[in-house]
Amino acid sequence: MATSENIVTVDEIRAAEARTMRDVPEDVLMDRAAAAVADAAAGLAAERGLPLEGLRVCVVAGPGNNGGDALLAGALLARRGARVVGVAASERAHARGVRLLEEAAGAGAVSGVAFPLGRERVLDSQLVIDGFSGIGGRAGLPDAAWSLLGRAVSVGLPIVAVDVPSGLAADSAELPAPAPDADPDAPPRHVVADVTVTFTAPKRCLVERPAADAAGRVVIADVGIGLAG
Repeated sequence: MATSENIVTVDEIRAAEARTMRDVPEDVLMDRAAAAVADAAAGLAAERGLPLEGLRVCVVAGPGNNGGDALLAGALLARRGARVVGVAASERAHARGVRLLEEAAGAGAVSGVAFPLGRERVLDSQLVIDGFSGIGGRAGLPDAAWSLLGRAVSVGLPIVAVDVPSGLAADSAELPAPAPDADPDAPPRHVVADVTVTFTAPKRCLVERPAADAAGRVVIADVGIGLAG
């Protein structure tokens, strides 16, 4: 179980990744991460009584490697029989992740966030993979990402978060504060995951409350990154 004794900071994990990638290609690390996310998604579906064959999965992807991990996990699930679509919740998406998901799930499997298609893809799914921000994200979510992920949270879709639930700051135990002009009854803009697959070691937001309450079950996946400097 993740404990406060083995927390790593964003700076520490970034430095460890840089050291590891001197010898291990980044694509290899991402493929390992994607496999762990895909396995967690399949496991969560099974817990909910949802067969993987034909399972409707929506990947919400941000612009960085976290989004790439999520898209690659979607490609793996598509090859295992799931019906997977992706929504790029920013102006760009991880090129290799998009390519491999579209090869596995068909042309057009990845769309933009434009209303109403992006939101329809989320609401038509049975399981969502949250790959928007990861450890580089700030507290709270921008409008485009929240228009997708907020819908998933509000209707109670099963959610697997990649590395950390989007909208949480990895090095903080605090939940994002509401915007000054926000409706006082509006929910805070962060993902509430059923399972969070984090890589190498736990981050503060996954261990310490109240942020940890949004992480669900935390799975620590060893993707081959050594922490010893």
